[in-house]
Amino acid sequence: MKRQFLSVAMCTYNGGPYLIEQLGSIVAQTRLPDEIVVCDDCSSDNTLQILEEFQKKAPFPVRIYRNKINLGPTKNFEKVISLCKGDIIALSDQDDVWLPNKLERLEKVLANHPDAGYAFSDAMVVDEKLHPLGYTMWDRISFTTRQRNLFKQGHQLEVLLKHNVVTGATMIFRAKLRDWILPIPNQWVHDAWIALLASALDVRGIFVEETLIKYRQHHNQVIGGMKVNFREQVQKTISKKEDVQSSDSAKFVVAFSKVVSNGKKYKKAQKLIKDKIKHVRARETLYRSNTFKFVIIILREILSGRYLKFSNGIRSVGKDLIPVIISKKLLRKVLEVNSSQNFK
Repeated sequence: MKRQFLSVAMCTYNGGPYLIEQLGSIVAQTRLPDEIVVCDDCSSDNTLQILEEFQKKAPFPVRIYRNKINLGPTKNFEKVISLCKGDIIALSDQDDVWLPNKLERLEKVLANHPDAGYAFSDAMVVDEKLHPLGYTMWDRISFTTRQRNLFKQGHQLEVLLKHNVVTGATMIFRAKLRDWILPIPNQWVHDAWIALLASALDVRGIFVEETLIKYRQHHNQVIGGMKVNFREQVQKTISKKEDVQSSDSAKFVVAFSKVVSNGKKYKKAQKLIKDKIKHVRARETLYRSNTFKFVIIILREILSGRYLKFSNGIRSVGKDLIPVIISKKLLRKVLEVNSSQNFK
């Protein structure tokens, strides 16, 4: 296997409590990276001190950049990716722990599949002290055997339009994708954007059915892997209501525009993303609809198959119905009607 230059792209922000363990797990890799590039997003703790001490002792070059202003996770990853010199780039969070064979395993996957642009694995979900929580990220996001088969069979865009199944901390990709994926839009999280856009542009992704990192859960992380039950999902939906600032449709409009800008040959991807936008917009209008219109919208999305194709089927229907019924006070009306009929 021809050895390629491999960069680790790491973002940090007040990562002092966990950073040493993550850096140690990178040094313990069976395939050491050729460089680590770190962009620190204005940390106020001892993160920079830890990085500078590590830089002196690391068995490979470590380049540290400190942002002048806080960019946030997405734009910070955009910056660090742009600064990497490698042919292959591995994304790294500051608070996980990598298994020793992570880089070697994923690099071999790309080497054995020259047509593939990115690769990723599963992750063991652990608590703050690295104790396993009894499930993996694929369990958490329902990346089922059926969906894995679809992904393998070339339907990876359809899978990713249903939900993101790629955790950035498990991902490596070829640097030649940078011209396509950068800049990363503010509406997107970096890993979801890279996987979806690459897949939309016919770049093959390959997954490894192994847990290659310990994905740490703690109170300070921006995006985590804690399991959420149906009730909690509904409560989140109710609290979100008509928050147009968090509109999902805006994300996919940006993705659609990006795919269109890359030429007419990606017509299949364009159609799929357009259908996703229709579905997301339909779900977003439910709270603004009158009593009968929201029923029509939900029925239309069920009959079109879009609830099954782009959401979680009947589970998503339930998520949409329950908060809408509550917000429209239909439940009270139904109870009143039933009560009056019981007295007749």
